[in-house]
Amino acid sequence: MYDKHFNEIIYFINTYHKLVNCHIVDFITENLWTTCLPEALRSELEKNELSWVSWTENDNYPTLNNFIKLAKSLSLQSCSIETNSKDFLNTLPDINNHKKCTCKNIKIEFINTKKLHEVESLGNIIGEVAARTNNLVIDAGAGKAYLSTFLAENHKVPVLAIDSSQLCSNGAICRQKKLQKKLILSPMLVRYVVEEINDRTDYIKMIKENFSDWDINKNLILTGLHTCGSLTDSIIRTFLATKDINILCIVPCCYHLTNETLNKKINFSRNARMLAQQSVERSTKNKSVPSSLFYRAILQVIFHSLGIYNARVGRGGPSHDFPSYAQWAFSRIGVDLEKIPSREALTKTFQLYAHLMEKFYIFQMLRIHVGLVLEAAIMLDRIIFLQNSNQCSKIAILRLFDPILSPRRYGIIAVK
Repeated sequence: MYDKHFNEIIYFINTYHKLVNCHIVDFITENLWTTCLPEALRSELEKNELSWVSWTENDNYPTLNNFIKLAKSLSLQSCSIETNSKDFLNTLPDINNHKKCTCKNIKIEFINTKKLHEVESLGNIIGEVAARTNNLVIDAGAGKAYLSTFLAENHKVPVLAIDSSQLCSNGAICRQKKLQKKLILSPMLVRYVVEEINDRTDYIKMIKENFSDWDINKNLILTGLHTCGSLTDSIIRTFLATKDINILCIVPCCYHLTNETLNKKINFSRNARMLAQQSVERSTKNKSVPSSLFYRAILQVIFHSLGIYNARVGRGGPSHDFPSYAQWAFSRIGVDLEKIPSREALTKTFQLYAHLMEKFYIFQMLRIHVGLVLEAAIMLDRIIFLQNSNQCSKIAILRLFDPILSPRRYGIIAVK
């Protein structure tokens, strides 16, 4: 059903494989502007005055605009399987006499704005589904159990919260006790289990041990909010392998932390998976790329001149000027003080390459738009795997979050 869209994505990825697989820190050292951009696109950009702010929707850039339109046409937002929460809920079976959601709108505390938005958006959907179908929820990779607590207190849904970290589980229990004391909440409906989740996880055994009175009969929802890397694939496999789990609702993230695809139809490099995590919406809103990213590309030149390769600098460096950033980076990787160039030398190096800044920013924005296609490929790989199982009556990609606040905004929904 979705193979045509997926095959078009694969063709796009193969066509622009150099742009897909390059690393932005090599922009100068490997001359990525010349080696990765198609000649027609590169010539068009060089022929006209390069402008970071107004480079799209301009008649002077037909090749560029066609590239952007193609990338957007292959994104999840243009895929027929993508839907919003209201439309999805209207298609669900209702075995509970149209029982309305019992949301109490209890004020959530001890949580940041981003996580609050995510928990409320996903939690209200799962709460509505659970109310209609009398389901118990399994929160896989629960972390501090923000979602679990929200479902229990706002929707009266019993939840099994599973996480591999004892520290996270202890934090969740501590937070629950604070809420219980401050808000005088109802008896706890959340049970906590510390266990690593993989393809062989026995969710049914855990439920029997923690909810001994629960009548298990194809009435379980398996969910996870921002399930990291390969955890998503493990959850999908166990969903299909466990007959009593009848609804799946997960929001994947951290694409770079997995190195396989479910269908084995395409493989992604680590650089491609990292690129899939970029946010067009955030970059467009900010109308800029972090200056530290350009600094890192210049720093790569200096690293190579000193015989330093494959250095991992990380994030968090000063961004007000290049010398400060470079000195911070050298200290991060443990370079001897006598080998670190002076601020004057670092300033001269920056001035030598400063003219490339506009090209760098445009190149990165092109890559970020390619990221739309890569995210679609990763998500559709999972959707097609579910589809090919022939176990699901309904499959959808659900648009959940504000992309500015939470770029990993899409959930995978499947109903047996």
